[in-house]
Amino acid sequence: MMNNTPPQDSPDMDRALNLLIEGELSAEQAAVLQERMKAEPALLKRYLALVRIDSLLRDRGWKDAANEPTASIVSVPASRWRSPIVRRTLLAAAALAVLLLVAGLWQVGQNQPPAVGVVPSVKFSPTSVFETVAPQSTDDGQLRFGDAVAMTDGSVSIRLPSGVEAVIKSPARFSITGQNSVQLDKGFAWFRVPPQAKGFSVELPWMTVVDLGTVFTTQVEDQIHEVRVDQGRVEARLKGAPSSVQSLTAGQMLVLRAPSDQPLVQSSATPSTPNSLADEGQVVFKEMLKHVPDQSFADRPPLTGTWEVLRGVPMIRDGKFSAGSNFIHLMGRFAKPVEKDAQAVVILSFKSVSPKSLFHSKGFAGVSLFDRNGEMFFLGDKGSDSYSWELLTFGQKFRGPAEVRTAYNLSIQGSEETFTLRYRQRTGEFDVFKGWGVEGLPILKGRTDANMRIDGVRIANGEGGDFSFENLQVTVVKDSGAEK
Repeated sequence: MMNNTPPQDSPDMDRALNLLIEGELSAEQAAVLQERMKAEPALLKRYLALVRIDSLLRDRGWKDAANEPTASIVSVPASRWRSPIVRRTLLAAAALAVLLLVAGLWQVGQNQPPAVGVVPSVKFSPTSVFETVAPQSTDDGQLRFGDAVAMTDGSVSIRLPSGVEAVIKSPARFSITGQNSVQLDKGFAWFRVPPQAKGFSVELPWMTVVDLGTVFTTQVEDQIHEVRVDQGRVEARLKGAPSSVQSLTAGQMLVLRAPSDQPLVQSSATPSTPNSLADEGQVVFKEMLKHVPDQSFADRPPLTGTWEVLRGVPMIRDGKFSAGSNFIHLMGRFAKPVEKDAQAVVILSFKSVSPKSLFHSKGFAGVSLFDRNGEMFFLGDKGSDSYSWELLTFGQKFRGPAEVRTAYNLSIQGSEETFTLRYRQRTGEFDVFKGWGVEGLPILKGRTDANMRIDGVRIANGEGGDFSFENLQVTVVKDSGAEK
């Protein structure tokens, strides 16, 4: 164990800095080392470089003390990871990787796009209102690293590949800049950082916050920055003053009112929880068929709401809706209708498990939202030889199939898909997401009639029996924007 006087030679100093990063120094030892870094810019620069290298090791799947390797680059037993010799060897390798990155010979790094298929998990709250700013040209509904998001209502839950969990509340502007880093230009954010993600950083307009394994929050407004630590420890580095590093521990809060001001450190208030950012919703219809025995829908009540057979003999077979290649209409009526002037956001999610690899039927086949006998939305088969999905909007004046409707091609082929349709009653805005809930970015946005009444969800299958489903749910959430 080191004494309270930091060593003078470079190898021992590197060891002390690594122990600081790993959180293995006592509070007194850490304080002495941090004071020395404030007085010695070269030492501070070395420390920040080690933090970046440590983060790079974790981002690229190198062995961590708590996790198995996620890449086949190297395998180091957990008991040896903390060994100074092994750690210095890996840090040296990572440092070489950084040099190659700078030289343009190895295009990977903290803020570079990760390997294909590695994307952050992003789920917005049901009432969220957001726009992407200069997004990458993709149509798969996923938020890519570097895409900036401006959110004017609601909140978003994020999980990074490194294991970091975050909740950001509107009004906010943010971007996920790497597998272990986030940029927050505006808004309130809560972060939980697991041990393997030490070195996670949040870039704020006036400072950079580097985590050392903790739970903390940040808040960015026009005239103030706040960083509050609920558990563990973070370091805040002021921009324009590289030698100014402020260490915060549990129960402390840093307040900065202008970029040139001195930061104020004080005791923090009661810790916040991300649960307070979630919207409450009411499930008005729900059906889950995966483990339901074979039977007729006429003999089964759904989990929430009621079933009404409109045509044919719809069956449950092998845990999913089965039309048997017949013309089938099945209506699910809500437990409580969404009346006009309810200021509601209606969210329909379903998982399609159609029996054919390509989705095509001779007639309409899919899911619709209804008001009594009037169809408002249809999401399903195009009914042509394109083998793709489409969304049809009819509006509240619908009186039959011959009425004028607007068609939106989703350009998605294949039968097994999960979709979410969200309709905002107050404005008539709607969007479609791939996945269950408001996940990622919408693959389609538009506007139809506002203030429509909705009381049912219909399952339709034309001759051919191509459409089936396993799970289906309709949730109604109060539009928080109506109160603003």
